[in-house]
Amino acid sequence: MVDLIWNKYRQAYTGLPREVWLLSFAIFINRCGAMVLAFLTLYLTEEMGFGEAGAGRMMSVYGIGAIAGNYAGGRLTNWVGAVRLQILMLVASVPMFLAIPAFQSWQGIAGSIFVLSFFFEAVRPPNSTAIAQFTARELQPKAYALQRMAANLGISFGPFVGGYLAEIDYYWIFFGDALTTLAGAVILIYFFGLKRYSKTMTSDQKLAVEKNVAEKKTSPLKDTKFLILLGLLLATMIVFFQFHGMYPLYMRDHFGLNKPGIGKLYAINTVMIVLFEMVLIDHVKRWNPIKVIGWGCFLSCLGFGIMPFNSAIWFCIFTMVILTVGEMFSMPVCSGWVGQRSERGDRAMYMGWYTMTYSLAAVISPTLGGIIYEVDKELFWYISIGIGFVVLAGFYWLANLLAKEAKTTVD
Repeated sequence: MVDLIWNKYRQAYTGLPREVWLLSFAIFINRCGAMVLAFLTLYLTEEMGFGEAGAGRMMSVYGIGAIAGNYAGGRLTNWVGAVRLQILMLVASVPMFLAIPAFQSWQGIAGSIFVLSFFFEAVRPPNSTAIAQFTARELQPKAYALQRMAANLGISFGPFVGGYLAEIDYYWIFFGDALTTLAGAVILIYFFGLKRYSKTMTSDQKLAVEKNVAEKKTSPLKDTKFLILLGLLLATMIVFFQFHGMYPLYMRDHFGLNKPGIGKLYAINTVMIVLFEMVLIDHVKRWNPIKVIGWGCFLSCLGFGIMPFNSAIWFCIFTMVILTVGEMFSMPVCSGWVGQRSERGDRAMYMGWYTMTYSLAAVISPTLGGIIYEVDKELFWYISIGIGFVVLAGFYWLANLLAKEAKTTVD
């Protein structure tokens, strides 16, 4: 039994290029910066005197900057170079982390949050593009699963540490994020260099990038099936992005958790992803990816939706387990599908629009959640269950459309 389990894990993690591991490690260091996002609503409400709706609007400012950053990242990747653009954006993010606590007015806070999110989120399209450049097509779902696992490890590890830092002084979470972001840039410079093409790229990989840039590629906005997926993903992410919106407030108000307790709850998400996600992705690789994404989105919505049913700590953990299982099914498989679908067009812009969907959800989700939360703390979570059923049906419809497309192509 032990040998069987060991072989499963070894199979799940083997075969990926060294560059993918390095890019994933850099995104882990970078995403430790999520400690600011996890506690930003608490910082704004407790330290700066904002109401829940006002804090939600500030989170939406972050989302607006993220949309602009993701679009710019997709546009600039081919011109600047996938790895070099990541380095530039990470370095530019460092002073902006330190700028937020320096402002006392809402205008200054909003402006610094916008600029930070622009630079910080512009890293995502070139990082995804670089992973595709270094990875064979059949290994891309596994490569994106590793990337996402590293990102989530950072996203959850950051808040775990941030909970204790926030207990001392909120300033320390901003300083910590500046430090980890700078570390991510240094790692990329050390292993890949600052030239347009990475020093680890083979001649064939450089030629493939040049061909991608030179050829006139189909716009992802003309790919109807891709746009349907983005619409369904947007609905799911409006729910899921409460993870850094009203979710920590609800953990405090409904379950009575303090800041370190909230950080530990995020850590459960991380531990599950690290232990099980790569093995899960390797296991479901033969299943219909669109249906897998659909069930994952449904479970994530369900995990949020049932939270009001009980206020016990064990139930709080149970809901986290459900939404994390859904996250593991949906997000890495979705990234892998988009990576393969992007071969028909401009890969960087496919990645740009894909990550922009997350950013758009980051605009809508906290504002909508904050408004509803002030009216009724449970209402949004009940709505989430209905969204889950609608999205699941939508993904089954998309799976049928793609099956007909594949049949037409073969014929």
